[in-house]
Amino acid sequence: MLLDVMRDRWNRIREAVQPKDLRRVFAVFLGLMLLAQVSLPSLVNRYYESQSRTYVYGQRLPRNFEQIHKDFPLVLRYIEKHLSDYDINVLFLGDSVAYGAGVGENETIPAYLEEELKGLFPGKKVRVWNLAVPGSEPGDLYCVLRRVGALHPDAVVADFNLLFYGKASIQDPVAFNWLYLDPGLPADAVKKVNTVYPRPFPDRVAEFFDRYFPLYHYRELINSVLFGGHPRDKVEAKLKAVWQKLSGGGVVAASAASPGPAAAADRAKQREKVAFMYDSSPINTETNAAYLFSEAVLEFLERQEYPSFVFLTDQNRDILGPLVTNPGFVSNARLVESLLRRYQVPYLSFCGRMPGESFVDHVHLNPDGNRKVARELARELAPRLRGVSP
Repeated sequence: MLLDVMRDRWNRIREAVQPKDLRRVFAVFLGLMLLAQVSLPSLVNRYYESQSRTYVYGQRLPRNFEQIHKDFPLVLRYIEKHLSDYDINVLFLGDSVAYGAGVGENETIPAYLEEELKGLFPGKKVRVWNLAVPGSEPGDLYCVLRRVGALHPDAVVADFNLLFYGKASIQDPVAFNWLYLDPGLPADAVKKVNTVYPRPFPDRVAEFFDRYFPLYHYRELINSVLFGGHPRDKVEAKLKAVWQKLSGGGVVAASAASPGPAAAADRAKQREKVAFMYDSSPINTETNAAYLFSEAVLEFLERQEYPSFVFLTDQNRDILGPLVTNPGFVSNARLVESLLRRYQVPYLSFCGRMPGESFVDHVHLNPDGNRKVARELARELAPRLRGVSP
């Protein structure tokens, strides 16, 4: 008897929610899609206008990639609005090394560079804007550079990383599609991206939807606003946390005080984990997209009226060992350095100069390492900001 009552109620509920006319459902769905197509661009613009009234940019971009995507237009608006608050504005571009992965936002190369420049320019208001995007490749660097060019800074500093030119990176030399799909990217920059990095057909299809269907174009923004990121990432993070609790926590790395064999084993484990990033095969200067994008960055900087400076980051030889000391990798490093020397853009190379204790991992620097790099950059950049050739 009870089972019959429950079955009857279930049937009533199913009949209540079942559409009477699929054509009507399709029409409603189509109407909502058209409404989104027409209204979303305006709504997004109003959202950014509203947010920009209270938005305050800190020392660097957020850590979450979707949050970076969401905040990037706000950051550009904020910088443009506050450039006049400072006597010297330096834009600092790059990857996770410049971003300061593994250290606090006040312990990064840009933060220390600002501190050093304030000491060299007493009485001047100095701001170094850290616009480095962690995980970015040379194609991303080029897009960010072209996107921020209209800000007319007093100087631009950018880092290059030997990791850029290996197979793991050149398979996708633009890590973040939203950067080269940004409507604010100049037409000649879009043409350069298409020339250097002709995407395969499936990517072109996705780009078509991204350019002409706002609901698809703003999907990451919608996720970021509603959920603070992609819902899938949040679920994965929670599952990972639960698993760590059940398994008794994560792997504990050997500390600096660990016995020699334990420390050596830890370094070997780290080396094995990142080995895929390091490639010793010769860089083809005609086809290596990272190399070609690096050329595009240097060519653009060379044409600008404001001073610019680039530097080549180091790798942790204590961890990486033969991955970076073999003849093939050393030859590639020399090739990249020769590329930097070819242009009238001042540069510094830190290759082979940073001791192992200056790193937090295989490539990212600790606060002391970041301060050392910033101090050298400041010494080189200061005369150019004064308009004097060193």
